[in-house]
Amino acid sequence: MIWVSWRLHRAQLMTMLGVLVAGAGVIALLRSNMLDDLASTGLASCVSQTLDKCSPPGAAKAFAEAWSTPFDVARAAIICLPALIGVFVGAPLFARELEQGTHVLAFTQSVSRTRWMFAKLVIALTPALVVLIVLQSLVSWWLSAAGILGPFMNGPFTAFNFGIGHVSPVGYALFAFALGTFLGVATRRTLVAMTGGLAAFVVVRLALSGLVDRLVPAQRLEVTPDQPVTVYQDGSLVIGDGWLDTAGQPVSEDKAQVLIHACKSAPGGVPNTQEGYLACLPQSGLAKRYADFIPASQAWQVHLVDVAIFGGVAVLLLAGTAWLLRRQS
Repeated sequence: MIWVSWRLHRAQLMTMLGVLVAGAGVIALLRSNMLDDLASTGLASCVSQTLDKCSPPGAAKAFAEAWSTPFDVARAAIICLPALIGVFVGAPLFARELEQGTHVLAFTQSVSRTRWMFAKLVIALTPALVVLIVLQSLVSWWLSAAGILGPFMNGPFTAFNFGIGHVSPVGYALFAFALGTFLGVATRRTLVAMTGGLAAFVVVRLALSGLVDRLVPAQRLEVTPDQPVTVYQDGSLVIGDGWLDTAGQPVSEDKAQVLIHACKSAPGGVPNTQEGYLACLPQSGLAKRYADFIPASQAWQVHLVDVAIFGGVAVLLLAGTAWLLRRQS
């Protein structure tokens, strides 16, 4: 059965091997060119420092502008790869056989339908995941070499950085693949499964992105009005923020805006000084500012929740695929 599945999908598997080899070669070449660029501009020592210590001053900005497009394209490719796995690997896997009627031959063999399904799933999914994981690792290897001059300086929670980080791409790939196979069996039409799977993947991916953040326990930072809320600059994920009254209770945004506006004016209608403004805020009921956040060091927890959600949905979809296949005639 495995040999038959290999013969049926050998063109697809060879295509994935070609993508892996070509992608690895391009990434290695780009990384080498980037390192040469860092050395030639004198920025090689800046990758582990802060930007204000880099010299020459304009070189860091020029480097970021020159390499921003390759960085973005590489990250976008990893983000799109799970969807492509669902469209071109998962959706046609059973839909093509059901559409062409070749499944009848498989169902008349001594091998059970469940074993036939799992053999096809393993042959199709395993190489796809290998390609994804290897390319994801290579892209991270390349971007990490840029240090603070690369996209990782913005923290792990930006959309592009989070989408290629840790185990999240694997969870997305499992979900996209399972969604494609389920729609392929349900509709028995390859094109319908491909287009419907892509649309559904995008919708679910966006819909669940906000849910993941809420399932990880957040920390709270409280500061007086004269202190900065540093979590906006250190790469943390801010879940919510606002003002607290003297009892430590959140103040509604509308009320806080009214009080802030009132404190900006001194008695007599003249603009208030900075000292007067800061002194006015606690007196008016705005004692502290707060921010609920997930530190950058705990990004791995968000990734684990992410893969658990999408992986769990994938398992349910694969169970539905197995149930539908057993009912096919």
